Amino acid sequence: MKKLFFLSTLLFVTGIYAQDAIEYQTPPKAIYDLVMAKPSPGVSINDKGEWMLIMERSAMPSVEELAQPELRIAGLRINPNNFGPSRSAYTIGLSLKNIKTNTELSIFGLPAPLKAGNFQWSPNEDKIAFTQTNNNSIDLYVIDIKTKKASKINKNLLNAVMGNPFDWYDNNTILYLAAPKPASFAPKSHWHLKGQLYSKIWARLLQVLRIRI
Repeated sequence: MKKLFFLSTLLFVTGIYAQDAIEYQTPPKAIYDLVMAKPSPGVSINDKGEWMLIMERSAMPSVEELAQPELRIAGLRINPNNFGPSRSAYTIGLSLKNIKTNTELSIFGLPAPLKAGNFQWSPNEDKIAFTQTNNNSIDLYVIDIKTKKASKINKNLLNAVMGNPFDWYDNNTILYLAAPKPASFAPKSHWHLKGQLYSKIWARLLQVLRIRI
């Protein structure tokens, strides 16, 4: 009986020591490379089959993105700092490819760090519009296919709380949802408000603006 007790105690102490001796371990290189591999890029081709927009996608959100505030209201997840969704996947790299010549070209004037989304070709497909998400704002950019240059075109901040915040009106005009008032206009304390009421307050923090390019 004493031998059995001694053996059990010895195994228990050894187990505790073994747990304390465990150090941070890294996986085999093959597993690490598999988990950290960049996702395949997305592409968007114009109807004429002349140009391809190559979009490098982010693999996972950064710690900075996860630290952004989030309001869960009536089924929506809102970042109150920038009038946008709190959880989104972004494009972090852009380039153009001429399909006929098989030449890949850089795009100048892109914001840094790039967090792009909502890509739309213009009706005549000589421009591409997209949103750029920042910590405290969402901006609207347009890429000119001829010059390979991206330019910010909005004066007011975009409001993307309800989804895609812009659309092409014609080849040189875009309609976009703007935030006419800063986020500080929203109630500071929202716990006493019902979800539908609070979502209506946020929806009112927008107006439709028209801008010519």
